[in-house]
Amino acid sequence: MHIANTGDVLIKGDLSAQGSSIIYLDSGNYWLDSLKLSGSSKIIINGNGEVNFYVKDNVDVSISNQVGSPSQKVNIFHYDDDQVKLGSSATWYGNVKSYGDFELQGSSKLYGAVQAKSLELSGSTRLYLDAGTYWYEEVDLQGSARVIPHGDELTTFYIEEDLELQGSTELGTSENPVLAFVYGDGDDDGEAELEGSSKIYGYVYVEGELEMQGSTNIFGAVNVVDLEMEGSASINYSAIPVSGEVHHYKLSFDIEANHLTAYACGDEACSEALLYSRPAMLHIKDGLNNNSISNFNNFLKSDKDTNPNTKLDKNKCIQFVDKKADPKPETSPGLRCYLSDGTRLQNCKLCTEQDVQSSLAAHVYDEITLNEEVLGETAPNFDFYIAELNGTGTLKTGNKILKEGSAVSFPLDLTYNKAEAISLTIKGDNGKNGKNKLEVEYQLELVFVPKQLRWSAADCGGKDGFIYADHAASCTVLGKAGEHAGLTLQAYGAGNKRIDDYSAQLKEIVIRELTADAKVKDDSPIIKQPAVNFNQSNKPSFTSDKSISTVGLIQAMVPDSCAPYAISDSGCMLETDGDTAIIGRTVPASLKVVETQSGDIKDGVVYAGKPGVSFDVAPSLTVIGLDAKGKELPSFSGEFAGGLKGNSSIALNSDIALKGLVPTFDEPEAGKHVISCDTDKLEFIKDKRFPETALNLPIQLAIENHDDTQGVNGATTPLAKESDTLRFGFVTLMDAEIKVDEEGTMASKLNYFGKDVQTVLEDNVTDYELEQATRVTHKPMLDPELLTLAMQEIKVTGYGEQQKGIQVTIDGLPDWLRPVDKDGSLTNPSAMLDILNNFRLRANDSIFNRREVVR
Repeated sequence: MHIANTGDVLIKGDLSAQGSSIIYLDSGNYWLDSLKLSGSSKIIINGNGEVNFYVKDNVDVSISNQVGSPSQKVNIFHYDDDQVKLGSSATWYGNVKSYGDFELQGSSKLYGAVQAKSLELSGSTRLYLDAGTYWYEEVDLQGSARVIPHGDELTTFYIEEDLELQGSTELGTSENPVLAFVYGDGDDDGEAELEGSSKIYGYVYVEGELEMQGSTNIFGAVNVVDLEMEGSASINYSAIPVSGEVHHYKLSFDIEANHLTAYACGDEACSEALLYSRPAMLHIKDGLNNNSISNFNNFLKSDKDTNPNTKLDKNKCIQFVDKKADPKPETSPGLRCYLSDGTRLQNCKLCTEQDVQSSLAAHVYDEITLNEEVLGETAPNFDFYIAELNGTGTLKTGNKILKEGSAVSFPLDLTYNKAEAISLTIKGDNGKNGKNKLEVEYQLELVFVPKQLRWSAADCGGKDGFIYADHAASCTVLGKAGEHAGLTLQAYGAGNKRIDDYSAQLKEIVIRELTADAKVKDDSPIIKQPAVNFNQSNKPSFTSDKSISTVGLIQAMVPDSCAPYAISDSGCMLETDGDTAIIGRTVPASLKVVETQSGDIKDGVVYAGKPGVSFDVAPSLTVIGLDAKGKELPSFSGEFAGGLKGNSSIALNSDIALKGLVPTFDEPEAGKHVISCDTDKLEFIKDKRFPETALNLPIQLAIENHDDTQGVNGATTPLAKESDTLRFGFVTLMDAEIKVDEEGTMASKLNYFGKDVQTVLEDNVTDYELEQATRVTHKPMLDPELLTLAMQEIKVTGYGEQQKGIQVTIDGLPDWLRPVDKDGSLTNPSAMLDILNNFRLRANDSIFNRREVVR
């Protein structure tokens, strides 16, 4: 089923899918009564952009497929108090907002933000929760469910009633702890309870009781009224992590009171708990009028200036600029400015009402409103029309396309579909003629810029890191180490809509090489890209200025920028947001075998049909990755080398039949991969007779080309030394005579074929046990307890009567000990037992091989 969408689609009734059905959706908004998905049904998004479901009644998803992606989210806005269920083994990328309860079941995963009445996770679910602040009545985790915060800021939970963890559930991680306030509803105090082996990584504040049972743990700190701990429960104290550096400085300006507050922020969100706690200095000047505004000296976390020198009464615009900052902020822009109501000041610039130029700039597909605030007083009884319009795109008000001559009225909301500046002339008159006719004209320049420049991102595991089995297909291979990597940008307007034509010179692009855990480390290689002449229509892609030196994840950062036509005398009218994303990975150009190790079999002998081969030294080949210039890559390590396992095979270059020759992998040193064989599974087939054979046979390694990396073909190493041999062995059971009423034994030998199958030799060294057989039988049957299996013989109990020609057979011996019959099939060892009143006259003892006797 394919549902087209040009903005909003109203579905009267349910949107449902069962079995293996597929729903194809265009990006946009969908209004429906309920959403029901089950089985292996799928939702596939056409094109780019997000899908938003606005659901009136219940949401019940129980599927085994992925919905959405990191770049194409499927969001659910549930505006009733019914429950939202996501279950089975679904993987859902998108945000959930509901007035009802949210439940994650089975082994499903959700990547996004969840705002709901209550939060319940069960089974082995995973909630990869966007960092932020969340309000719930209850939070309940069961089974082995986990809540894993994602993001730079501290994730905070405000819980009205109960926080409960059972089983082996976990809230937070050691790297991303949480802050949980269980505050009660006024009449009842809030409660928190941990059972089983559940864990909280973070800081728990409970106005009522915190109860910990079993082997539960809290890694962080608690502040509670009542604390009850049982079993081996423990609280492992650690302080709330405070940034060791200043992430950025924040200014909050209260215009009415003329108060300016400075914050030294430790994270992106400038969380109060993570403010920089050591002395900081920030001097602020007016970048437009060149006068000092405020000096914040040696302040801790934050400081307020109740009389900053803003001079807004004299200047139409001021711009806050950090004249001096110590310590230097880690990020750019290092100074971020807001009004006291939370409104962010673009470029830290503030203008009085007389300067309204910024209101004439908007993001592509977003609105510019023409009203009295922009135009001055508008004549209420005039008729207005568009007299002149210069632009290459489509100007709209609502769904109406505007052209020269189109009638308009104020206030007028305008949207535009291209990134450019357009000129617009609107004229109006009072409808009279002659001397009574009055006219007015507005000449405007409207600027529309991209909302964001965004990288073509890849799913490489995000904050959890790259795992080859999960991300090999979704983490794009950008190129080979030693080569330049390709990068692609896309311009977007408001509503996450693509822009097809935009040009600008982009500066300060930074490319980082990351390890598999996706962390930026102090020694992470960095490429600072020269200015790039970006053109969305014919040059959206470009290559890194320098070659990538390692095998790794590639992170690219494009900073906030200003469209060239949006730069005015007072600065940038409206910025375009930048983006930081992991865009793919690099791989080796080729693989190479640099070392081989010949095998050395323990005791020098292997018997066909015996599972497992014991080696003093196992045969192996050591493989490394090379970059495009032939340089060894220690970074071809861990998960980045995960493709070896599924693309490597080993074979014995011989006619000898065997099974269980499967490769094993070890990495004793970064980038050096030792490929050997699983000696416990190796077994030579015992199907037809053969003489003793030397095992200095070549093992051949083949690694298929994969991930744009050239593999290996034809590398060999000897399975064993020349003196190590393979034998066709078998147990020979010896005929025996035993006197009536006396105990005795029937001996056995381990034989094998020597230089040919006519030569039978005895092995007096190799251990074997007849007790490995399932049973020993005799015909005719005399006594069930007559015969007993021992190590390498059969024990015979005393029997009171003479009996000749008893056939004794050992059943169920391991194949490597079984003899073969005339047609080559494995059989069971057999011999004759005589119980006699008097022994035959022989020069030797009473045990002999029947073939020695002439009858």
